[in-house]
Amino acid sequence: MSEEQKHSEQEHSEKEHKRTRRAIDMTSGPIVGPLFRFIWPIIFSSLFQQLYNTVDFLYVGNFLDKTAAAAVGASSTLINCIVGLFTGISVGTSVIAGQAIGAKDPQRASKALHTSVTFGLGAGTVLLLLGIGFAPNILRLLRTPEEVMPQAVLYIRIYLLSVPMLVFYNRVSGGMRAYGDSQTPFRILAVCGFLNVLMDAVFIVWIPLGVAGVGIATAVTQSLSAFLVAYAASRHHRVIRLSRKEMGVDWKMLGEVLRIGLPTGIQTIIITFSNIMVQYYINAFGETAVAAFATYYKVENLIYLPIVGFGQAATTFSAQNAGAKQFRRLRKGILITMFIGMAVAALSAALILSWPRTVFTWFMKDQDVVTNALRIATISFPFYWVYVALETNGGAVRGMGYTLYSMIAVIANMCVLRVALLAVFSRVFNTIESLGACYPITWATAAVTFVIMFHIIVNKKIRENEPLGA
Repeated sequence: MSEEQKHSEQEHSEKEHKRTRRAIDMTSGPIVGPLFRFIWPIIFSSLFQQLYNTVDFLYVGNFLDKTAAAAVGASSTLINCIVGLFTGISVGTSVIAGQAIGAKDPQRASKALHTSVTFGLGAGTVLLLLGIGFAPNILRLLRTPEEVMPQAVLYIRIYLLSVPMLVFYNRVSGGMRAYGDSQTPFRILAVCGFLNVLMDAVFIVWIPLGVAGVGIATAVTQSLSAFLVAYAASRHHRVIRLSRKEMGVDWKMLGEVLRIGLPTGIQTIIITFSNIMVQYYINAFGETAVAAFATYYKVENLIYLPIVGFGQAATTFSAQNAGAKQFRRLRKGILITMFIGMAVAALSAALILSWPRTVFTWFMKDQDVVTNALRIATISFPFYWVYVALETNGGAVRGMGYTLYSMIAVIANMCVLRVALLAVFSRVFNTIESLGACYPITWATAAVTFVIMFHIIVNKKIRENEPLGA
């Protein structure tokens, strides 16, 4: 072998080693350190991914008017519903890949990734076409104020153009996280998130295109994130390397992905449906209330998205350790994740509530809107630590493959109970505070359900996998 070939091989080996170091094996060794290294990129990835729509709203709220802000806010619920189905289904990929990696079966992990990505691209395209066609009808069903409708329809149709790419990004980055690599998706989202901020400035301040401008900026940068994650995955560690030759649908594997992922996708839609019902009752209060709830949701994300990061970490930790049959370690890791997450959520809420008007004014300059948003925040923010128990224990249940149980728990608490409370509170109290109170009440009931469910399942698994007398 020539010196040039040796040098090339050594260089390739070093690059491969760097890529492999980004992956974290959660089935052995210390728990807290690896969990922290895995969680922080997920938290910031979630923040950057949400940055797209949040920055849209920030620019609209500060440089346009409350009608434009209400248009972006009214569109958000429908967008979340459309994207949520396929993001939820991608959990099936993450769980199967994570369990396969824990069981040291890289071929199964790779097959799950390629099947899921191919299916997601096709289904995402169909969803794009349906969403563009039926957007006005759905927005009217939600009682979107007529003065908001033209801008809401325009924004959502532009945003939907990037849905197939968004689905693709979530599938591939989910495969990376299943292997323990949360850093690569974070770096990609950081680059695209900052680019989105710059493009929003261009299309709102320098080239005034209104809500169309922020929609274009988001569609372009979300598509770019998909191309970058495809590039990274095609040159990544062999376990999750994306290859055009392997793209295609393995129908047996797709059945397994959907068996685990579809209940989570339905669960995501159900949660969004309950938010749509909240939006339905909010819209009856008029344009100011619609803008207030939209502003509230943007500030809420500063607390909510880190919690989602802890939930995703719990899913990956659970999947890898379930695949390795390390159930005592699984139980210990989820408890650690939950308590750390609770501390983070409580601290985040306390910081925002210490300077509430300052934080809310970042997103909206209309003081009437800010005042109404604060009325909602004071009801729900102090209880966000409860949501951590819901996310981490629910994520652990899904990571072990019990997504149907998770879906039933969500239907009972986040849909049936929440919708019933909305109907009763709107009739008895008829205030925006009463609508906001529906959130912490249903978080608490769902959290208790998931904590009990997780401990029953994991304790049963411990008994099944330990020899008699152990």
